[in-house]
Order: sequence, then structure tokens, then C-alpha cells
Amino acid sequence: MVVLTESTKRGDFVYQCNDLAKRRGVRPGMPASEAETFAKTHDSLKIRQASLDQDKTALVEVALRCEPYSFCIGLEETDRPECLLMDVTGIAHFFSGEHALLEQLQQELSSQGFETRLAIANTVGMAWAVAHCLETSQRMIVPATDRAFKDKLSIGALRLPETVLAKLGRLGIYTIGQLQKLDRCSLWSRFGEELLRRMDQLAGERPESITSCRPVPRFIASRRLEYGLTQPETIEQLWLSLLERLVSLLSPMRLGTRHLRCHFVMDNRSEHEINIRLCGTTADVRRLANLLRLQLERQHWNAPLVGIRLEALEVAPLDRTQREMLEGASHDQACRFSQLLDRLSSRLGNEAVTRPAGQPNPIPELSVRLVPVTEVFSAKTVEQDALLPLDRPTALFPCPRPIEVIAVIPDGPPTALFWKSDRLEIAQCWGPERIEFGWWLGPFVRRDYYRVETTKGKRLWVFRRLQDDRWFWHGEWF
Repeated sequence: MVVLTESTKRGDFVYQCNDLAKRRGVRPGMPASEAETFAKTHDSLKIRQASLDQDKTALVEVALRCEPYSFCIGLEETDRPECLLMDVTGIAHFFSGEHALLEQLQQELSSQGFETRLAIANTVGMAWAVAHCLETSQRMIVPATDRAFKDKLSIGALRLPETVLAKLGRLGIYTIGQLQKLDRCSLWSRFGEELLRRMDQLAGERPESITSCRPVPRFIASRRLEYGLTQPETIEQLWLSLLERLVSLLSPMRLGTRHLRCHFVMDNRSEHEINIRLCGTTADVRRLANLLRLQLERQHWNAPLVGIRLEALEVAPLDRTQREMLEGASHDQACRFSQLLDRLSSRLGNEAVTRPAGQPNPIPELSVRLVPVTEVFSAKTVEQDALLPLDRPTALFPCPRPIEVIAVIPDGPPTALFWKSDRLEIAQCWGPERIEFGWWLGPFVRRDYYRVETTKGKRLWVFRRLQDDRWFWHGEWF
């Protein structure tokens, strides 16, 4: 019977105990003196002071043993970490699927004497929550679309402080489904930002990264010269040989890079840095060389070159190359299009070549933002299941356009619109759809939206701003 205790100002209390102690009635948080009374005469009772540093060190050792199953393994970010977080994106196919991966990982840890609860989910928060709801030696994979399962989870799955959980319990809130029915404004005012952050992380609406236990290896190829080089052909031969050496470090591990950093040192001690970002991970020397050559064509150096350093950043498995913009295309088409985007980004700049990305924001003009195509794509999606494809216009104006409106009743639908010098008669009107959002997150929005069809067949999306009853034209269907 093993009991670990921790010392506080109020005395020694049980921190953790083994299964035998639990069967005897010992529980974490119990006074150590009370825990001793549960031991029977034939039990070999061992009470030890818990060492958090030793616990963390041992947990890191377990994490390092699990490296064959993940490229990034970290501990949960608390003062007392008790579980491992593993990024298994793009890994499952090496084990013939996620179920086989969990089974092999559980067998590996069981052979070392550990009792495990394993879960795979689309977010860190969901995986943590499910693992803590399972019984010992169980494993589970949660589908990304299973919203009903999330609603049934206890609020203890949100990784909240005990004080917040106690307040929610006094209000009769025990599940995440109950919590999501409440107004976010009220939750923020009563419980602060931490509650909303944990809810969003669980749903995948806020990013949450895993800090690796082991520092990520650096892939670098460099060369220092005794005498400077001035001939472009000789310089190209040098950086090309370094690039081949750098790729040779990545290829055996089936890794690629999304970001190549090139550092050039001149004889007069000046330095030049070139950063090449790509749409997806690659270990193709020719592709990287073409992009670097494009960048070097615009460089004008006034001193001989004496050093080059190439470093591969944002290293990831080659199979993790993002294809979100290329669904339905063949592999060759996807590769050619990806190379075109890389060349355009290299020539025009990363901010000049962008793609739309959905945002978890009900304000229409803030629900989409443009991000560089070279930016890492997030697998999370904005949940808008209640919207049908044509509920939003095909063309949305970045800024709503002010218009004049004639309505039969003051708060009713429009019967005619005036845009500049044009009068648009309304033939049909649908609505209103009210959108209200957030003073606690920035702009305070209260709008009534209408879909209208003019007598000439144009379909427009207009709204009335409830604060001052002004009308705006926000988009149209083509």
C-alpha cells in the first residue's frame, strides 16, 4: 500500500496513492494521518513525500519512450503535469490506422508497467477531456463531428480551477452542453476569460499548441570560406551543394520544410538573410533551388561572399503537405499549382498571395480573413451548421455601404432602396435575420439582415443597424 503525501500549511495530505490504497478507501486530498487508519495489519504501508520535480522528470522519460508514435510529445501545461500530449497528425497510416496506433501504444506502455487511458481527438482539449473520462486501460477515438458527445462531457473536462468548477456546481451546471446554452457575455462577466478560452480550445475555435519535451532538432548546412567569392556561378555551386547536404539530412526521416532560411556573410562583415516560405512541406532540391535563385536575382552585394548558412525551419513529415485548396485535383496538378503559388509568393511577397480562411465570428465582415498561402493551415473549421449554402451572399463587401430605404412601417422590411442616384424597387423580401455580437470582444453589433430581390432580378443582402436605424448594403448574389 503506497501513499504519496504533500506538505501544506495545514499539515500533510494525500497527493496520490496506488490501487490497493484506493480500494482501502484512501483518496487524494485526505489528511495523511487519516489515510494511515485505512491500512490493514497485513498491508505493507509505505508513506513517502511526493517530489514534483522527480515526477516531472519521470514523465519526461516516459514521453521520450513514446517518440516512435509521435513527432511532437509534450506535457500538459500545469504546475503538476500528469499526462502526455502527443500530436499524431499524419502518423496513423504508419500503424495501419488510429485504432492500431492506440493499441500498439497501450501495449508498449503496459509492458513497462503503466496503466493508461488513451484518447485521440481533433483538439488537445478534447483529447485531454476524453482521456480523463475513461476507465483504466481504456482507449477511445472521438470523431470530429460528434458534437453530442462533447455536450455530455462534465465541466471538469475543461481544465478549469477548482474555484470556478465549484461556482458552476452551485449554479447547477454540470455538463458542457448546459454551459454552451448560456450567454457568453454573462459567462465572461462572472467567470472571466479563462472559462471562454477553455471552451473555445475544446471546440477547436482557439489554437492550442504542444510544447515538445525534447528540443526540436535543427537542420543546418553551413560553410565558411577563407577567401571571398565574387563570381555568381561559383557562389551558386556553393549554395547548391549546401542545399543538397541540407535535404540529405531531411530525406532519410521523410521530413520536409516549409521555411528555408538562408544567411549570407560578406567580407566587409555585412550580412544578408533570405527567407523562403512554401505552401507545403518539401524536400525537393530543384524546387527549393529555383525559389532561392529567384530571390538571389534581386540581391546586389558590394563585397565578396565568405560564408553561407542554410537552415530548414517548420520541419514536418512530407505527408502533412496541405491540400485544402487542391481538393479533387490529381497529384501532378496539385504539385504544379503548389509550385506556382510558391513562385508567386517568392516573387511578389508572402502577403501578396493569399487565400480566405474562416473565422469563428458571427459578424459577416469578420468571419473571413485573408492569410498568406504559405501560412500553416489549421485543421479546425468554423462551425456554421445552421447556415445553408445560399444564406450568405456570393459577394460580401469588406465594408457595408450606406443606403437610403423606404419601408411601410418604421421597423419593417424595405420596399425600395436608394444607392447613389439609383432607385431599386423591392419585389420580394426575406427576413429579418438578427445578428448580435460582442461588446466583450470588441465591436458591439446589433443588426437585422434582409435578403431582397429587386424588380430587375438583383438579389441583395441589406441590414438595418438597430442602434441608430440606419440601413446598409452588405453583399449580393450573382
